[in-house]
Amino acid sequence: MKKTILPLLFALFSAGSAGAYDRSVLAEYNDLYKSGSYQSALEGYKEIAVKEPYNPYAFYNAGNAYFRMNKPGLAILYYGKAFRLDPRDSDIRTNLDFAMRHTGQILVPEGLPKTLHYLYYFFSDLELRAAATSLWWLACLLFSLYTLKSGLRDKLRGTLLASVLALVGALMWITARSSSAFENAAVITAEGSAQLLSGPGETFKAYATLPEARLVKILDDTDDIYYEVGIPREGIKGWIKKTAAEKI
Repeated sequence: MKKTILPLLFALFSAGSAGAYDRSVLAEYNDLYKSGSYQSALEGYKEIAVKEPYNPYAFYNAGNAYFRMNKPGLAILYYGKAFRLDPRDSDIRTNLDFAMRHTGQILVPEGLPKTLHYLYYFFSDLELRAAATSLWWLACLLFSLYTLKSGLRDKLRGTLLASVLALVGALMWITARSSSAFENAAVITAEGSAQLLSGPGETFKAYATLPEARLVKILDDTDDIYYEVGIPREGIKGWIKKTAAEKI
C-alpha cells in the first residue's frame, strides 16, 4: 500500500502496526502505549526484545515509544535495530526515515533511486549470511558429485555453475553491505549532544559537537572508555565516550 503523509504519521504513532502478527504477546503493551503510558509500554517492548532478540517488531515498537517520549537518539537506535532485522518492512522503513528526517538526516542518500536503495537492503544481514552459507555447501555438494560421478557431469554442469555464480553474487552483496550506513554503526544517545575529541581522553581537544540522534560509524571500539568514530556526511572522525552512544 502506498504511503502518504497521513498513513506515515499513523504508522509512527500506532504501536504494533508492524507487529500485528504477534498481537497476543504485544496486546497488553500496545494498550499501555495507546493510553499514553509510554514508559510502561517501553519496558514491556524491551523485555520482549531481550527474550526475542531477532524479533524486529519489539525493537520497532520500542522505537515508537522513545519517539513519543521525545528521545530521538534512542528512537533511531531501536528503529535501526528493527531495520537491520527486517529491512523490507514498510512501517519500519517509514518510521526510521521519518525519525531521521526529524533530526536532519536521511535514510535514502540524495541522488540514489529509492528502488535501488530498497534492493540494496532487501535482505537482512542474517539472511545474506545464511544464503551464502547454504550456497557454499550446495556448491561443495555439487562439486563432489561432479567429481565422483562422471556419468552425471553433463547434467550437473549447469547447476554447479549456477550455484557458484549465486554464491559469488551473495559474497559480493555481503561485501557491498559492509559499507552500509548501518554496518558497525552507533547512534548518539547522550541527551543534547556529545563531544567529538581528537583522541581517546579528556585531555584531547574537542573540535566538534555531535547532536543527539546522529548516526556515526564505529572505526575502533577496543578502548575501554571511547569509540573512534567516523561521520561520513562531514568527512571527519574522532573519539567519543562510549556512554554517549549505543551500537545499532
